[in-house]
Amino acid sequence: MVNFLLLFEKIIYYTKKQIDKGLTPQKVYELCSCIRETFCLSYSIRKNNNLHVYFQEENLLVSFIGNKLRYLGPDERSQALLLLKALNKVRGIDAIKETDKMESTPGIYVIKFLKDSSFIHYFKSIIEGKVYFIINDIESIKEDLAVQTLNEEKELVEESNFYIIPTFNTSNEKSDLINGFRQMKNINFLSLSKIKPIENKILYINFRKDHQETL
Repeated sequence: MVNFLLLFEKIIYYTKKQIDKGLTPQKVYELCSCIRETFCLSYSIRKNNNLHVYFQEENLLVSFIGNKLRYLGPDERSQALLLLKALNKVRGIDAIKETDKMESTPGIYVIKFLKDSSFIHYFKSIIEGKVYFIINDIESIKEDLAVQTLNEEKELVEESNFYIIPTFNTSNEKSDLINGFRQMKNINFLSLSKIKPIENKILYINFRKDHQETL
């Protein structure tokens, strides 16, 4: 099992009408690409992968659990509409309340937290393997991480590892969220700076895992 956690600054709101017209917002398109690379194979779904997406401004976590997922197709429209149903849980009269957990569709869960520290506490409770924080700019944060090990390259992808991938620049970020991760024990910092698109980082990690399983 490989777990991915994507960090977003805020929710990208959109409508079904936009999707039907092919007007998918760029950020949503990128997120759908991440969903696709996490789960979709040529003719099947990676049931052993999980994808968690945390929206910091709203303190909202959307989790895609591979072995419970239903209705996820390989096309962008399918992914965008399933994500939309999950995001709609924070709006309207049926909006999810803080600390609640709700299943929007089979295998997709939404959790609302009080604050970033509450999310960090929850995150620690679901960790099983090692945790890797993916960074693009090692030099800019080396001083902050002087007591920790920075891994320029990491070839090994072990079972149950958790890969945290921020979608925004964390070089000068001093938020409770980023500091919460930095202060975790046994967290590893991994550079994949040569791989630019986020979905390609996920693709690379899945590739390494698949390669190891065939050895």
